[in-house]
Amino acid sequence: MFLTPQDYFSRCGARPRKRLGQHFLTQPNTAEKIVREAELEKSDVVVEIGPGLGALTRFVVGGIRSLHLVELDRELAQHLDATLNSSGVSAEVHCSDAMDFDFLSLSRFEETPLVVLGNLPYNISSPLVFRLLESSMAVKRAVFMVQREVGERFAAPPGSKDYGVLSVLLGIYARVTKLFSVGPDQFYPPPKVESIVVRMDFPPELACLDPPFDYMRRFVSVAFQQRRKTLHNSLRCLAGDMDLLDSAFESADIDPRRRPETLAPADFLRLGATLRTLMSVAVARVGC
Repeated sequence: MFLTPQDYFSRCGARPRKRLGQHFLTQPNTAEKIVREAELEKSDVVVEIGPGLGALTRFVVGGIRSLHLVELDRELAQHLDATLNSSGVSAEVHCSDAMDFDFLSLSRFEETPLVVLGNLPYNISSPLVFRLLESSMAVKRAVFMVQREVGERFAAPPGSKDYGVLSVLLGIYARVTKLFSVGPDQFYPPPKVESIVVRMDFPPELACLDPPFDYMRRFVSVAFQQRRKTLHNSLRCLAGDMDLLDSAFESADIDPRRRPETLAPADFLRLGATLRTLMSVAVARVGC
């Protein structure tokens, strides 16, 4: 049913495309293990990013409500669509960039949050996770294989060299679990780096947190723009009024002399919410 990468490229006389970051998983046992970590149920709607030749797809089909495959490579998308149709498998293949995929619209149409899977091209891993965070109310779970360096950043603790904007936002709006490593020898062609499989759970109550994601993304990004600066110096451009900023630090019980990499996600959320509330009150007073 599904061709190996070697067989596919031998038949079509082509090679994996470097510009698309194509490295195809060749070990069925690893693919099955990745899908198993998603804990799929018959009622699930699954979106697979970069299905390629179906390494993960073969272990997803048949056991869920519906399957959407998002593949940028037109030839691969056509091949996978033909393979599935010839086998009587019902799935919708979207020949498009995953960064343009509308997770919110699909979730509304299906009337359920989505499960997202994928062996992600290394160049879109972080941008795609930001996109999922923007759409977190539409996603209940994601299981990805990514470059180890990127995966470590997803789950980095405060104070570590990998801790940054994405670590903080995932710590606020999701629950990240590092699962297992995958060596370069399990791919065709083999990449020059190790990979890691991570699971992200998006509890619905976190999607409704206040402040909303857009505000917190800007707040945390400003804090980390010059990570060696103190929080007070980094955030002064965001607050405008220094008295308001000082009040926010005092109310949130956070030392303004601390640097951003020392704050836990919960600290960022508390400080961001406090400053936003104080600024809103100040604006309301001016309006009166």
